Amino acid sequence: MFVIVNRSMLASPSRRRLGKHLAHVSKDLALSSKTTVHGAFNSGLSAAGFHTGSKMDRKSVTVNNMNPNIKKMEYAVRGPLVIRAAEIERELKKGEKKPFSEVIRANIGDCHAMGQKPLTFIRQVLTLCTYPALMKDDRFPDDVRKRAQDILNGCGGNSVGAYSDSAGVDIIKQHVAQYIERRDGFPANPLDIILSTGASEAVKSVLSMLNYTNNGKPS
Repeated sequence: MFVIVNRSMLASPSRRRLGKHLAHVSKDLALSSKTTVHGAFNSGLSAAGFHTGSKMDRKSVTVNNMNPNIKKMEYAVRGPLVIRAAEIERELKKGEKKPFSEVIRANIGDCHAMGQKPLTFIRQVLTLCTYPALMKDDRFPDDVRKRAQDILNGCGGNSVGAYSDSAGVDIIKQHVAQYIERRDGFPANPLDIILSTGASEAVKSVLSMLNYTNNGKPS
């Protein structure tokens, strides 16, 4: 049995109604069979405005009926060269002799894995955004505190945990536009900027926009 809860149903009156119905179900539990309780539970939830259903009523995806391309899919970044590189690294750690002492990975831009030191400014800003109580700590420079406060002011409820617009937090988009303008020498409009969680997600979004059907054929 599963229950789908609408967010609007979480208001206090709805919770009280649900509590009453669950109390009746608990009473029935001591007197009824499993089948009867299941029916009483569903009836109580339905009366409270919740949608109920049985697992047996739903279609499910299994290994046998799923898209075969999903089972054949491979993670391109981890090809045979990368797998072999990892094996060689383990062999070197075990003391095996080779004509080199280390493996330099050049397949992805993993800067920290290649030894680049993290930028203190970015980590300090992230720290203050996630724990604003440290904003009064003098160990954080003024420019760090100002940047963190600007970001928090641009978030709902002054919290980075709040939902943002689909295109990203506006103040961060403004910062990106300012950076592009300084770098390229041309004005940039924050409304033309969409933030992503990484290069892969951005590429996937662009390809999704380009993927459409023309006269019944993929284009």
